Amino acid sequence: MLVSFIISSQAREEKLFKTINTLKKQTNDSYELIIVVDEPNIEKEAIDFVRDQFIENDKIMLIFNSKGQGESLNWNNGIELARGEYVSFLKEGDLINENYVQTVQNIVESNEAKIDLIEVQYEQSNLFEGDTQPLLETNKLYDLQDNKEVFAYISQEIYGKLFRSKFIKDFRITFKKNVRFDMLFLFMALAHSRNFYLSGDVLFKHKVSVPKYSIFDIVNQWPHVLNYYRRIGTYKEFKDELNFAANYCMAYDFLNLSKSIKNSAINKKAILFVNTKLDRKVKEFTTQNAIFLENANPDFTIRMENFNSFINERLKKLG
Repeated sequence: MLVSFIISSQAREEKLFKTINTLKKQTNDSYELIIVVDEPNIEKEAIDFVRDQFIENDKIMLIFNSKGQGESLNWNNGIELARGEYVSFLKEGDLINENYVQTVQNIVESNEAKIDLIEVQYEQSNLFEGDTQPLLETNKLYDLQDNKEVFAYISQEIYGKLFRSKFIKDFRITFKKNVRFDMLFLFMALAHSRNFYLSGDVLFKHKVSVPKYSIFDIVNQWPHVLNYYRRIGTYKEFKDELNFAANYCMAYDFLNLSKSIKNSAINKKAILFVNTKLDRKVKEFTTQNAIFLENANPDFTIRMENFNSFINERLKKLG
């Protein structure tokens, strides 16, 4: 089996049905779907619906939690149960292209080496619109000993990634219970990966929603990421790459997300937070960080080179 898809579910019938229905149309059936239902108080009709999907489809594995555990532990449980060569995480309601699994198989078969980490693209809707736009060259296998720029430019979303199951389990890479799950897990995996394949194929549709948790949990993962690299002794080797990724997350992705939520109080708090974190570091970063000087994203470059005026303008618009 090639791919184990994992969903941490609230048993939302309509959304689950859409995702399951698109998976049924795969041109390559080398996959399974692991659904971890994390809502113990769901209505009987929703329970019956999910169980019917399990009974009718031998590619679905179903787990009901007796109490809510949260996505981190649900995804860990899914990894433990996964039988596929790769694990990938979905949201209820994601619409999977019929050639998803076949495209992944083509990638795996076209490369002699085992690929530890694969990324595919997806179409965004809601808070952001359009296809994801990677900063790296697509349809390419990167050797992570030689291509250190991957650590700087990799998309920091967990969605769209496929992790080789044996590799994840051998290195005991898990989601941390009390730390936001996505970015830390990704960078822990990246730290031990030998290679990374970036596909340019858009293989599913994904709704980007307002996070159920505090958006500040996104940027608060970065101290954990940097400390992890210090602990395993590789921080100095990837210092410029990791600091670029951290600042890009904070001053670009995070602020763009906070603006898209259209909550002026959250937006203002986010701007002040980023200003406090980066104000004294900006000059050194923009003049000495080798990755920043490559100007991979001109919008980010302009924002950082005019950091104070950018912050002041954002605050002025908020009043």
